[in-house]
Amino acid sequence: MKKTNLLLLLLINAGMLTHVAAEETDLPLSGPAYEMADAAYKSYAKGDYVKAAEQAKEAVRLRPDVARLKQLQAQAEAAQKSKQQAAAAARAPKTAAPASNPAYAAADKAYKAYDKKDYATAISHAQNAVRLAPSNAAYWTLLINSQLAAQRFNDADTSVTEALQRFGANSSFARQRLVVNQNLAGEAGAQIYQALDQRDYAQAVIAAQGAVKYAPERRVYRLLLVQSLLGADRLDEASQALEPLLQKGNDPVALVWRGYIRQRQGQRPSAIADFTQALSLRGNMTSEDMVNLRLIIADAGLSAGDPDATLQVLESLDGNSAVAARKRSAAELRLRQAGRQNIASTQPMPPPALRCRGDANAEVCGLVPGSAPPDPAYASADAAYKALAANDYPQALSKTREALQKSPGNPAYQLLLVNILTRDKQLEAAEREATLAIDSGNRDPEMLAQRGRVREALGKKELAEQDYKDVLQLGTASVPLQINMLSRLHERKEASRRFNAAEEAGVFDGMPKVEHAYVASSAGESTRAYTLFDQAYQEGSLPPAAIPDTAYTALNARRDPDASTYFRRTVDAVDKGDISLTPQQLFETRRAIADIERTWGATVSLNYRGASLQPGSGIAPSGTNNSAQIGGEVYWRPFGYRSGRPIEVYASVFETVYNKDNSITGAPTAQGGIGVRWKPFSETNLIVALQRQIKIGSASGEGDWLARLAYSNSFGTDLRVDQPSWWTGQIFGEVGRYIDQQQTYSIFEGQLGRTYRLDDINPKLTITPHVVIGSDFNSTLKQPAEKTAIGMGPGVNMRYWFREDHYKAPQSYVDFSLQYRFKLSGDDRAEGVVFRTTFSY
Repeated sequence: MKKTNLLLLLLINAGMLTHVAAEETDLPLSGPAYEMADAAYKSYAKGDYVKAAEQAKEAVRLRPDVARLKQLQAQAEAAQKSKQQAAAAARAPKTAAPASNPAYAAADKAYKAYDKKDYATAISHAQNAVRLAPSNAAYWTLLINSQLAAQRFNDADTSVTEALQRFGANSSFARQRLVVNQNLAGEAGAQIYQALDQRDYAQAVIAAQGAVKYAPERRVYRLLLVQSLLGADRLDEASQALEPLLQKGNDPVALVWRGYIRQRQGQRPSAIADFTQALSLRGNMTSEDMVNLRLIIADAGLSAGDPDATLQVLESLDGNSAVAARKRSAAELRLRQAGRQNIASTQPMPPPALRCRGDANAEVCGLVPGSAPPDPAYASADAAYKALAANDYPQALSKTREALQKSPGNPAYQLLLVNILTRDKQLEAAEREATLAIDSGNRDPEMLAQRGRVREALGKKELAEQDYKDVLQLGTASVPLQINMLSRLHERKEASRRFNAAEEAGVFDGMPKVEHAYVASSAGESTRAYTLFDQAYQEGSLPPAAIPDTAYTALNARRDPDASTYFRRTVDAVDKGDISLTPQQLFETRRAIADIERTWGATVSLNYRGASLQPGSGIAPSGTNNSAQIGGEVYWRPFGYRSGRPIEVYASVFETVYNKDNSITGAPTAQGGIGVRWKPFSETNLIVALQRQIKIGSASGEGDWLARLAYSNSFGTDLRVDQPSWWTGQIFGEVGRYIDQQQTYSIFEGQLGRTYRLDDINPKLTITPHVVIGSDFNSTLKQPAEKTAIGMGPGVNMRYWFREDHYKAPQSYVDFSLQYRFKLSGDDRAEGVVFRTTFSY
């Protein structure tokens, strides 16, 4: 029988599956992708390379971002090819031998079984052939190859050991030994990767030790052993495992790992020396490997509280989000150290992770920054975040509680739970969960800050402020959070100072412009915030949800045209479905456009008073008589809306059309006025006015200067589109002084009622039953009891809104008001009927 040299190089590479550590930006495997990858590893370990390749291919389809899955697919396909070549070799012609030879007969059956891939039968007959003819080397080769094909590598190891003892160390079985060892190492390698993916570092160490034993020349197995030991936090053993690699010299991976270990052991200067030496080596590392090397050294600097070292190693790098993030962290750390803030001890950084590429015989390995181990509750938490994004609060709560069951005490999931409850308006529950987390040891500044926000919403001002102060005292809060806390504590100057100092120090360098803009807005730096928002829009990076915030920021920055533009873009975004606003939010957006773009207006009114004056008319109380006035005003805003601080120039004419005592009425009583008024605060309805009274009618007062100060506040006075009825309240007070006549007057009115939208007639028509209290004062009246009159009673108001378009809410209205007041004090002008009708354009 012709001797067959079967599978001399069988599966020499098949067991080598290069492990590719997840990139820093990779998400951990979970769900179907994890299950398919796990199945592929198991199929590979069993020698079912066809199935392993198919499963790996599917895993790659599910998670194309994970490089190690692509490598698994490539190795399985290579192993499948090697196995096919081995089968072809087994079918080679065999030398004839006497049929009466029982060893030959057994070997012949073994070959035939091998051809049919019945490896168990082939092994059985090959063992019989070896027993019958132990000096026949071909039978030993057949047995070993059959055991290899059946993935019985330990049996093959025993067989090749016996063959070497029988035929000598220089026989052909020396090559078989290499094949067997490679397969044993490959099998151990597959176990390493599977154990590493499952974070079973103890098992990974055992498998890696076996791989190194069978293939000591393979650098990748030694590297995997070090990674496994580091994962198990067995630093001393990892340091020992690095020695053979370090002895060869010029190994940046080994140097960085030793530097990491030395820093963990408190030997920062020695660690710096290793890092510096690693940076001087290039070897087979790509530019990407070199960037990752610098990122790892930067992480070590941050972990050691050494921002200068971090910034120095990253100085030559730019344009990378990971680099920018570390530069910001280093700049923030330096800023906090300069401010002598308490800085909590930094948690040890995760060990740098191994990443290899190339085929099984030419692995080129580098390191990437380590990442925290995936949480067992990742899938549940991920589902919770997605449900929250979709405003599905019940599902978000369910998945978050599920995540906390799998990962009890996880600070991120505790914060997520509190945030969901807050978004769902379950404020008491949110405060309770936050307090439970904090009392159980969660001192995360974000959790304290969120509890403070919840308490503020619940009206617990003092408790909220204490939480905000505690966040600032922790010393671990990020600069953006510090600024937010200072803003909520109304320490705007300090918030602005910290923002500008942080910006100068580079804390925000590389930060997305939108995120940077929100920090600036929180610091009260509206102009800077708007600039950043607008730049993001011009670059196409402004998310639609941030368009309304950009509009309000422009308004705060006193850039009315830009604010109007972004409010209009908000309406457009709603039309396109890019953002979702409630009907009332959309109405308020349109109201903002109408207010900003208004440059002039006019008002005409008819007033009959028994105890009231028309607010803002500038007419002083004149005594106990009842009278009716008609008049109008036209105003112009020469400088526009000025972000809610308009300056208006106005002209008015009023005349008396009725007097109870039958005194002069009509044109002879006409009196004009020209003036200017100013609203100095955007959020406070305080008006300062100076007016020149002009004599028009013969019976009107002489010209005089009138100075006025008015204040008003209200809620629910605008039209609502989200509900059919709502509470309405308003107060108005005015003090006036006629300079020449030395007369002082004041008026006050307060209303509280409920407004109903008359949808059956017209959705723009409302009616408001209410109670009113009013008073007026006139310093020129002779009797002290006459100077002040106060009345109170019921009233009803009806208003019709009109003049709106797609972008603007109704800009005009007609209003009818009827009241009856009972005298509380003063003379008879405090009681009686009060009627007003107003046309506001």
